[in-house]
Amino acid sequence: MSIADIWAHGDFVIKILIIALIAVVVMAFEKGYQYFQTFRAMKQLRDRELLGELDGLKEGFVKNTLLEIKNFSGTSETLLNAFVGVKLDMFESHMMRYVTIIGVIAILAPMLGLIGTFIGVWHVFEGVGNIGLNDPSVIARGIKEVIVDTMAGLIVAVVAMVFYKTFEFVSSYFVTKFEEKLYRLLRGHDA
Repeated sequence: MSIADIWAHGDFVIKILIIALIAVVVMAFEKGYQYFQTFRAMKQLRDRELLGELDGLKEGFVKNTLLEIKNFSGTSETLLNAFVGVKLDMFESHMMRYVTIIGVIAILAPMLGLIGTFIGVWHVFEGVGNIGLNDPSVIARGIKEVIVDTMAGLIVAVVAMVFYKTFEFVSSYFVTKFEEKLYRLLRGHDA
């Protein structure tokens, strides 16, 4: 049974779960590309000792953040520290983009699958009430079809949770390394 068959014969819950799975996969590819770009920028940043040595860095969020900090024209150390804190928060937010959405999908997918199962079981029992218990195979086929909702919800949840936890860890790692390197650059010595 292919995804096209499941889409064609599935109820609205299955269709929502397939869309959610596709969304998770698309967001995962975008996050993977973002992490690759950040890894390359952080690798280039390793060789820098001063905040003024940003010319060779590849264009991207890391370089733009460092340039904004370098070009800050505040008059006091307190303003600079506050600005650096805001920029670090923005970097963390950038690194966590889509991660929370993937986590929400991981939490909601099994619940949505169960709702679909309950709706399907409701219809099976409604059918039993109308035709009676003369043919148990009809009931078995109906139950088999409604279990697909729960199974689909669990599959989407497992895939989304693996991506969520992986991306949460990688984002945290990059934020920590960027923060450490930024403070070392501000103080004028290499990490």
